[in-house]
Amino acid sequence: MARLSIIAVLMLAASAHALGIVITELHRDPAAGNKTAIPGGYSHSFVELTNFGPDTFFVRDVFLTNGKVCDSIRRFDAPIPGHESCVFDAGYIPPGGIAVVLPQNYLRGLEAAASTIHPIAAGTIMLTVNNRNLGGGMANDDGIALFRGSRARIDSLADLAADPGTEISAPLSGKIVLSQKQPKGSSVVPAPLLLGDRRYIVSPSEPLSPGRFDRLRDGLYVEYSVAVSPSQPDVLPRAAVRCSLAGIFVAADMGGASWRLYSRMPSSPSNSGVTVIEEGGFDRYVHGAAGPRRQFLMTFDIVPEQRQYVFEVRLENGRTVAYPLDLSTFWADAGTLVITELYPKGGTAAAGQPEWFELKNVSSANVNLNGWMFGNSKDSAVIISTDFVLPPGQYAVASRDTAALLNRYRSIPNLIRPARWHTMNSFNDTLCVWSPRGVLVDMAVYRSSWFAGWSAQSLERVFAGGAGSDSSSWVLCAGPTPGWPGGAAHWRAVQAPSVEIGPVPFTPDGDGVDDVLAIRMKVPPGVRATVKIFAFNGKLLKTFTGERETVLWDGKTSQNRPAAPGPIYIVTEWTSGGTRQVVRKRGILWR
Repeated sequence: MARLSIIAVLMLAASAHALGIVITELHRDPAAGNKTAIPGGYSHSFVELTNFGPDTFFVRDVFLTNGKVCDSIRRFDAPIPGHESCVFDAGYIPPGGIAVVLPQNYLRGLEAAASTIHPIAAGTIMLTVNNRNLGGGMANDDGIALFRGSRARIDSLADLAADPGTEISAPLSGKIVLSQKQPKGSSVVPAPLLLGDRRYIVSPSEPLSPGRFDRLRDGLYVEYSVAVSPSQPDVLPRAAVRCSLAGIFVAADMGGASWRLYSRMPSSPSNSGVTVIEEGGFDRYVHGAAGPRRQFLMTFDIVPEQRQYVFEVRLENGRTVAYPLDLSTFWADAGTLVITELYPKGGTAAAGQPEWFELKNVSSANVNLNGWMFGNSKDSAVIISTDFVLPPGQYAVASRDTAALLNRYRSIPNLIRPARWHTMNSFNDTLCVWSPRGVLVDMAVYRSSWFAGWSAQSLERVFAGGAGSDSSSWVLCAGPTPGWPGGAAHWRAVQAPSVEIGPVPFTPDGDGVDDVLAIRMKVPPGVRATVKIFAFNGKLLKTFTGERETVLWDGKTSQNRPAAPGPIYIVTEWTSGGTRQVVRKRGILWR
């Protein structure tokens, strides 16, 4: 199932060897107020610093700069009400410690609106700068450099949060750019730190996590990466993939610690159904023979079958730290998940239900939805920030109000309520889904002009060769099916319309045999259908409008009178844009 192997120490990135103080969260566009308001962007931005090194990091002669303004870091003059559990008298960050650097105006912001207080973790070291605002007020594409020196000189660069390839030689050499945008009220965090080049991504924590760096637990930091060929995604269910796993024991030696790699079925409780794949100590995987043995690196081959994999470390003090390995994060690409149904009209008077959308796992391996995002180019939100495994072929539904949705649809498997909801436009919008690595996996575009009579119906995806961004992919669904396969796929996923009738003859005499004429259609998206039934003499008997799979005629006219027996003609007309197509079928009515 998995094969563990030693890997050359030199494969560990050079940055991992020098990992010390790291900018682990950058909050540049607060939700409260306008940028220049109090409270607002200038008062509530922050920089989070985490010390991964073995030595204490003193903030004396330490500065922050965005390339335009230089700020010296110092302690707050006094504790801030509401943050009494934080540390205000430390001018240093110990190994494993986390500090949050806030502007002086943060206190004024809380005095103006106490509800805007940041959820800073207890024990966090609180620091500020000499200026009232960080970087003179950070824009949402500002990067940050942390250095030791003076306002005019960089003696040593401690860390840099910026776009790849950025270099800085002087504190005010020009704007430092970190172009990764985040939704208003969110932040960006680094990924990875050990394996590969660092980049910054939108934080999967909702909405913020100052003072808490998720993967640093009990003084241990672990991350992993998977090497998958993008040209061979179909091999994943059958062939092993190479997973690299690296970690640092922060301010501690790994002596006495042990590890195990195990798996369990997704439906099994955490303490049952466990299969241990391999276990042991860290001696074989130590990076850096000189000094404290803090870093380790290992690789293993693993088959991403229908199981959850966990890397667990037992520390010397007996505590255990578990890191679930979400392999789907690395191989998920376009087509892994698809948006199969959505209801964006939750804000309209005719709605009767909240907004929701449905995803289907169309791959052949599990997908963990932890950290996946939804939204558009202006705003995005995390679908779920805990492990949620979606097996192949199954559906998941996300809604802004799951209780209200369940009141309308009694049975919905895999129902999720995101911590923050991205509101969809009721008439014209784009809904995107991204993997945790920022890969655009699917997109749904809809326009009210594509549909006739769109009031409170959901939009259902049909796969007729078009992408989710064009009108040929979406049809109105009068009977929504959140969490279950829709009914339109087999009769609307076609390129050309067609019609069949039967039985011939049909006998609407009430004996229960052949009493109804069934007119079965296949109608492509974007095509409007009209069915007319004529008597042999050309008289119009009945008209049916609206796209549906089957039209049933009971042999009565529009005036609810029995039609005369004899030959009849079923005329089906399909229109799309300026084109018109008519098909005639001959039937017989007997009584």
